[in-house]
Amino acid sequence: MSIVETKKLAYEYIRRDAEGNVEGITRAVDDVTMNIHQGEFVAILGANGSGKSTLAKHLNAIFYPTEGSVFVDGKDTKDESKLWDIRRTAGMVFQNPDNQIIGQVVEEDVGFGPENMGVPTKEIWERVEESLRIIDMLPFRKMSPMKLSGGQKQRVSIAGVLAMHPKCIILDEPTAMLDPLGRKEVIRAVTALNQVEKITIILITHYMEEVIGADRVIVMDKGQIVMSGTPKEVFSQIELLKELRLDVPDVTMLAYKLRQSGLPIPRGILTQEELISEIEKLKVAK
Repeated sequence: MSIVETKKLAYEYIRRDAEGNVEGITRAVDDVTMNIHQGEFVAILGANGSGKSTLAKHLNAIFYPTEGSVFVDGKDTKDESKLWDIRRTAGMVFQNPDNQIIGQVVEEDVGFGPENMGVPTKEIWERVEESLRIIDMLPFRKMSPMKLSGGQKQRVSIAGVLAMHPKCIILDEPTAMLDPLGRKEVIRAVTALNQVEKITIILITHYMEEVIGADRVIVMDKGQIVMSGTPKEVFSQIELLKELRLDVPDVTMLAYKLRQSGLPIPRGILTQEELISEIEKLKVAK
């Protein structure tokens, strides 16, 4: 069953002058049709200006389609009466955690969403504890968010969404402002939510290493979906990814260069372990 579905989705940014006259129109998303199933981990890639973040903002009704439709758990995002149901179903985590954290204490921040939903007080604190435990932040529940690292803050943001019991979490470049350690913390937490809690994950990112564990990778360019497949299928097409101004994981590039030098290394190597295994096979074959 689809948790998120788009049908011929298009979105236009309209630029106006000081008098309100239209100066230009940019079609940021152009005829996008896709289905994301409950429990999937889907990564969406694309260079700057590809439309991936604009697409993400449609998936919990921050933006409304110029053309076409978006359905979240079967509900049309253009139906205003379903807005809060949609946003409870598909929670959003943004790039800068400081823009999403509003509480003075971690546990208060995590409980803010359920409180606004009218969840009874006893259940709010149960949800807070559950969410912080899941993302491994329970020891920090009494701390000020301002004393946390960037990665810890982003995990608190995720816990705040998680406390609303969503079926799907959309993360719009959640590690863009973090250091390498913070990025690993966040991706590890997101992967656990998908694998253990069975929450659908939609990850928008430009860090290629973050998508290796995804079930499916969607690549966008000029507002359209231009590639879709497993990480191995997508990263097997290095020449096309280069044309789209995208990198590949370092180990994938190394395997590509070894293959270019004449070694029979298969396409789509994603991890060091895979590459080492293939090199060991070559040694045995000799």
